[in-house]
Amino acid sequence: MTKSRSTWLADLPAQWKFAILLSLMTAFVLVLFTGNILAVRESDRAQAEAEELVDIINQANLTARSLNRRQISLIRMIFVRSAANVQVFETASQDADGYIQKLRDRTQTQPVLRTAADRVASLNDRWPQQVGSPMVALSERVGRGPVPSSEREEVLENFLVAETGMSGSRAVVAILDQLSASAGAQLKERREALDRQGDLLSIVNAVALVGMLLVSIIAFYLSRRFITRPLRHMAELMERLAGHDHSIEVPHLNRGDEVGIIGRALNVFKEMAITTYDNDWVKSGVASVSSNLQRAEDFRSFAASLLADLAPRLNAGVGVFYAFDEEKQELGLLGSYGYKERRHVSTSYRLGEGLVGQCGMERKPILLTPVPEDYVRIHSGTGEASPRTVFVLPIIAKDRLLGVLEMASFEAFSGRRQHLLEEAADIIALSLDNLARALRTRELLDQSQRQAAELRAAEEELRVQQEELRTTNEQLQQQSQKLITSEEELRVQAQELQSSNDELRTNSDALNEQKTQLEQLQAETERKAEDLERANQYKSQFLANMSHELRTPLNSLLILSQDLAENHTGNLDADQVEAASIIFSSGSNLLRLINEILDLSKIEAGKMDVVMEPVSIPAIGQRMERNFRHVAQEKDLTFSVSISEGTPQSVITDDGKLEQITNNLLGNAFKFTAEGAVRVVFSAVAGGGLQVEVTDSGIGIPAEKLETIFEAFEQVDSSTRRQFGGTGLGLAISRSLAQLLGGTIDVRSEVGQGTTFRLVLPASGAGAAEGAAAAAPVVAAQEIRPQPQASRPPRPAVFVEDDRAVLDGKTPCILIVEDDPIFARTLVGIVRKKGYQALAAGDGESGLALARAHKVRGILLDVMLPGMDGWTVIEELKKTHATRHIPVHIVSALDEARKGRDLGAVGFLTKPVTAEDLSGALSVLEHFSPDRGRRVLIVDDDADARFAVHKLIAREGTEVADAGSGEEAIAMLQKSAFDCLVLDLGLPGMSGFEVLEHMTALNLHVPVVVYSGRDLTSEESLRLRGFTDSIVIKGAMSKERLLDEVSLFLHSVQDEAKAVPAAPDGDLEGRRVLLVDDDMRNIYALAKILRGKGMEVILAQDGVKALGQLDEAPGIEIVLMDIMMPVMDGYEAMTEIRKRGGAFTQLPIIALTAKAMKDDRQKCLEAGASDYLAKPIDVPRLLSMIRSWLPKR
Repeated sequence: MTKSRSTWLADLPAQWKFAILLSLMTAFVLVLFTGNILAVRESDRAQAEAEELVDIINQANLTARSLNRRQISLIRMIFVRSAANVQVFETASQDADGYIQKLRDRTQTQPVLRTAADRVASLNDRWPQQVGSPMVALSERVGRGPVPSSEREEVLENFLVAETGMSGSRAVVAILDQLSASAGAQLKERREALDRQGDLLSIVNAVALVGMLLVSIIAFYLSRRFITRPLRHMAELMERLAGHDHSIEVPHLNRGDEVGIIGRALNVFKEMAITTYDNDWVKSGVASVSSNLQRAEDFRSFAASLLADLAPRLNAGVGVFYAFDEEKQELGLLGSYGYKERRHVSTSYRLGEGLVGQCGMERKPILLTPVPEDYVRIHSGTGEASPRTVFVLPIIAKDRLLGVLEMASFEAFSGRRQHLLEEAADIIALSLDNLARALRTRELLDQSQRQAAELRAAEEELRVQQEELRTTNEQLQQQSQKLITSEEELRVQAQELQSSNDELRTNSDALNEQKTQLEQLQAETERKAEDLERANQYKSQFLANMSHELRTPLNSLLILSQDLAENHTGNLDADQVEAASIIFSSGSNLLRLINEILDLSKIEAGKMDVVMEPVSIPAIGQRMERNFRHVAQEKDLTFSVSISEGTPQSVITDDGKLEQITNNLLGNAFKFTAEGAVRVVFSAVAGGGLQVEVTDSGIGIPAEKLETIFEAFEQVDSSTRRQFGGTGLGLAISRSLAQLLGGTIDVRSEVGQGTTFRLVLPASGAGAAEGAAAAAPVVAAQEIRPQPQASRPPRPAVFVEDDRAVLDGKTPCILIVEDDPIFARTLVGIVRKKGYQALAAGDGESGLALARAHKVRGILLDVMLPGMDGWTVIEELKKTHATRHIPVHIVSALDEARKGRDLGAVGFLTKPVTAEDLSGALSVLEHFSPDRGRRVLIVDDDADARFAVHKLIAREGTEVADAGSGEEAIAMLQKSAFDCLVLDLGLPGMSGFEVLEHMTALNLHVPVVVYSGRDLTSEESLRLRGFTDSIVIKGAMSKERLLDEVSLFLHSVQDEAKAVPAAPDGDLEGRRVLLVDDDMRNIYALAKILRGKGMEVILAQDGVKALGQLDEAPGIEIVLMDIMMPVMDGYEAMTEIRKRGGAFTQLPIIALTAKAMKDDRQKCLEAGASDYLAKPIDVPRLLSMIRSWLPKR
């Protein structure tokens, strides 16, 4: 019965369970509440009655006292008649009447007591007549005079009789006492009833509380049993299920309440979780098997990888894989896992033999369980046992049997494990089939390669045999012909022998005379060869001297003319500045001519150096296109550079010489082509060489001029009225350089149709040595070094005015060794402008003495010096410990940069040089000065990462500091100077981007290497390119890359010189410019220049992003807009800007484009541009244009 009620209650919904429990609780509360209310009401009624009785008793006592006071006042008035006593009596009489009346009023609800009260009132009403009046009359008589004692005694006796009688006060008092006693008895009864009711109420309340407690306990028990405990159990099961515990058993599935619903839902979730887990486990296993099998290189590694993956995953103790041999029609053991071979167990099975053969024949899985004890044993280091289950699976691909997989385990192969094996079977089959095909392909490839090699060897052997046979045949034919001729000659000679003897005597005399002539000719030839050798020596010496004598004065001419053209002091008018510019331009043209002549002379003299190294062909093509694209645009020509299929990616050659040749050929192509196209095609030639064809549609070359154009100073048109200028040295130099590189140059042309020049170079540079030898003269010229001049007059101690008299030891000092006093004074002035003190020497000996006597920061050295030349000066400096570390920068008319580097020079400039060149040379000397250390700042919030980078780049002469935040880095940069900053982007507080922006705002120009641990978006890369081009992403090779980038900044003189910021421009300082360009290199270069002028640069990579920047960055004063961009080009962007109206209609926009057609400027202006500038950008012109368009402050 209890079980039935429990089952019935358990099936009730939770709301009904709670309703029943709540109803029981409510019923008990209502009963308790009603009982308490009734008890309280009864208690209140009894209490009121008790209070009423107390009031009656009190009133009776007051009435009795008032009667006593009346009696006493009456007796006092009888004996002493006075107004006061009369007044007291009257007051007492009135009080007694009042108290009696009140007593009657109090006893209205008490019938028994009311009767007594009425008797008291009745007696009191008779008292004045029977007692009071006679006594009052007696008192009045006493007041009028003496009363006889007998009369007085009679009256008193009557008074006492009356008072003691039925109408007297004593009778009334007695009645009152009875009334009080009766009321007291009733009061006692009422109080006893109240006490009984209180006790009963306490018992009822106690019983009710106990009942409520029992109901609460029963409700708690029932809710815990039927609701709370099942729900908590369900929650625990859910947690276990969420933790992938699929062994849970879900109870209460047959209950009809919410617990049953939750249990059935949980059971569904359990089944879903098991299914999902099994599917994921199967998919993970299949993916792992597939991944491992892809790395297999042969069948045995395939089987080993397969079993090594599947056996642990399936908890299998033994696994074997049999491969099917289609030729033998049998399955052979290919690999095993935990398998110990036994003598009586075969390692190969035919189809139908054993479970393996049966599985292969039926091509269906076989599950064997239980396994007999002696079937197979699983061995370990601690023992052995028989498995419980064996599963055999066929591996089939496209209805072809590839193998059989057999696994043995102590556990039963569940559905999940069988599913994994069945799913993996297709992957195993596909991978095995692919491996077989790959191995077959590899085998066929090796076989074809061997056959090709054998074929080539056979062809070569056959060719050699054919050549030998052909040579033998020719020799036999020649011998046969000679034999016939000899026989004929012998016959003729036999006939003419006699006459020939006479002629022989005559010829003998003639031969003796010819011998004498030949000896004279040989002596003449030897004499001419010696003359030629001396001529070459004189030529080399002449060219060296002329190089020095021409370049040295030309150097001063160019420097001074450029300085005048720049008009720094502002004291020259426009004509004078233009004249100085013309002088500079003419001098530069003269310098190019001198260089061409000297190049040709060096080639002829065998003095041209060739540096063979791998050169990238795509890089050559890109460089051509970059250098000549603007030329094609200016002449409105089509220009293309293409690389044919099969062209090698690189060749071994001299990159500089190759570029000189191609530049010369392209320069001629563009010069002689007025319309049409210029094309460059890279292709391969037989033997692995490189062919470069430069084709134009120009004027063409007559056939008779095709060879002469390669001779020095020869041109197609050499008349005085020729249309095209030039020296005629370019092609001669190009052919000679090609021969130096082991190659050739030839030409095809038709007049009016165009010309094709073809350059052919060996891929490996093997012919370069022979080419260099072929290009050299027959007689090698000896190296000519200026000899000391014994008769040279001694120079004064001070060659030119310098600072030797005011050296203070604090200001860095530069030593200038130059024999030309004009150029030496120019160098002294430039050195002083740079903040150095200068020492000058006119010869090597004086320069060496000054270097030893004074502490100099660096030396500017000429080579061709009187007495001791520059080479000897360097050698002497390096011999002495005190001077070996002084950096030496050569400034000479000789182009011997390699020799200078070999001797230890830090730089080499060929005269003439510009002021910028000399400024760069001084920067080089400062860079390599032994007094200057290198400082690197590492900014990273990860202390371990900072330590790793510190250890990576720390070396002798390099000081490494680190900072853990952007704020700390900014403070350190403001406090001291650094040569390089290694910056992480992910910093706490101020990010890496904000650090770069603060550096720009504070004018802190430090080379930056961004060392980031995350990949950058295109927007982040664009934003960074405005600050640096060195971005290293942390990875496997990032340490080497980081070291390369830091070393580049620390030791690359050119980069350091470029990193020196220009002084901020007052007109551009603080002005905001939006730079829009899709080319990262252009953005980096222009942003760096503009920031160097003090401008705030905002970047955008296309037109859409430019519009967004205009919305997000207010205060933009000018826009530099590229035209050719993705997403939205410059035309559309400018149109959209102007459409916005307001201030955007007046916003200056300068269009920057590589298109330079006639109508491009007009098209840009119509689209909304304020001005137009064609690429390549002329930076001074751009800055001038920006100043003119910026609104005045």
